Amino acid sequence: MVALLVTLAGCSAAVSDPPAIPSATGTPVGLCLNRLGLEHGLAELICLPADTTLETTYEAERTILLLGPADQGQAVLDYLAANLPDLGWSVVRGDGGLRFDQGEWQGSFVIGQTWWGLTVRAE
Repeated sequence: MVALLVTLAGCSAAVSDPPAIPSATGTPVGLCLNRLGLEHGLAELICLPADTTLETTYEAERTILLLGPADQGQAVLDYLAANLPDLGWSVVRGDGGLRFDQGEWQGSFVIGQTWWGLTVRAE
């Protein structure tokens, strides 16, 4: 995992101002990961605030990993906690992070001193 993070640390992308995706309640839910070109991990059902900066993205058939700057972590955490349930995820919020699942897919979000990190994977 450390080698993967070091290898991918040079990749970065800033999310520009895309149109908001409406939820079933009509509330904007931001930018879903499939709009960033990600295809796995139920990417169409995980959305981030539209102004989120992504420092690293990694995707495999059954895994998504995102890293962003820690100073945006609390805003992303609050956003995910508020919006993932509307997209069908079960969410448990804990100290400095959250866990979420939907069927065979599980995800987690944590905030560190330098980065926030989001992972989604299938068992």
